Amino acid sequence: MFEHIVQMGPMLVLAGLIAGWVAEAASRAGGYGFIFDMVFGLVGSVVGGAIVWVFISSDIGMPAMLVIGCVGAALAITAQRRLWRSALLEAWGGGTNPSTVSP
Repeated sequence: MFEHIVQMGPMLVLAGLIAGWVAEAASRAGGYGFIFDMVFGLVGSVVGGAIVWVFISSDIGMPAMLVIGCVGAALAITAQRRLWRSALLEAWGGGTNPSTVSP
């Protein structure tokens, strides 16, 4: 079991970092920044991978674990952007479009 965790752990970390980087590069609004996107990506990837590994199957290969980690990270980042309001949007008038509000 330890060998399997050692092999799949780096796949989950890599998936979380990739998803955090893509989220920051693709959409700049609504997040807390690059570091937080990376942290949410890592947490989502590890939690999603652990859930799938424990409840569904422990015989998942590395490419499948990378995809599962990316999905978990994407869900965590999406949840953060949908549920928690960004400090930037709060500063610009409570969620209105920053380009239409004068400071």
